[in-house]
Amino acid sequence: MVRKILSILSVILLAGYLAFSVMSMTKRHEDTRLCAGIDLHITDSLHFDLIDENMVMNLLKEHSLDPVGIPLDAVDVEAIENIMSQHPLVGEAQCYKTSGDMLRINLSGKVPLVRVLNNRGQDFYVDSHGEILSQHSLAVQLPVATGYIDRQFASQELLEVVRAIDRSEFWKAQVEQINVTSDRQIELVPRVGDHLLILGSADKVEDKLERLMNFYEKGLDNVGWNKYRSISVAYENQVVCKKRK
Repeated sequence: MVRKILSILSVILLAGYLAFSVMSMTKRHEDTRLCAGIDLHITDSLHFDLIDENMVMNLLKEHSLDPVGIPLDAVDVEAIENIMSQHPLVGEAQCYKTSGDMLRINLSGKVPLVRVLNNRGQDFYVDSHGEILSQHSLAVQLPVATGYIDRQFASQELLEVVRAIDRSEFWKAQVEQINVTSDRQIELVPRVGDHLLILGSADKVEDKLERLMNFYEKGLDNVGWNKYRSISVAYENQVVCKKRK
């Protein structure tokens, strides 16, 4: 019985020693492996390409976090992830080491929907989640909103209107500019037609755009697109037009 117990203990000790040896050898091997490069994947639902490899590499070098050519165990994955997440154009960042001695970086870009140039001289963008982006001069074509727009209004009422426009291929093509008056009335400046479209508030914006669309199809096509100075759908179940003098 004693021999059997000793035999079992010997087997357990031997297995533990072998496991420890393998782990030690693996750790020593990892200590000598160098990061071979960066495997960068960027998700941008509108394909604006606001985030690219040059931006990522410059950010890493700026913070002395470039991992290429240094031991893998010295690569600070958490620090890289945090730096990427703090960039104003990055929504989410994920970073981890791969079996091929590469550093995988997954980034999802924020999606700007409108540029705001308000009456206070401020210039900023609003993304699809209502977040204010202070990054200037983005090389993308976006609707421009002007007038009395503070940041709260931009991330709520204005964003609701922009989202409704963005869901319609017609209105995306037709709306050139959004303007907000001093009493928070929302106006649309169309690309085609010498008239102003008045939404009023952002309430029931889908219904208002639908009424405008119906009027375009049944009214303007018959009388001409330049007959009216303004077309208002600010009031429920109404389309109020003002003729040119």
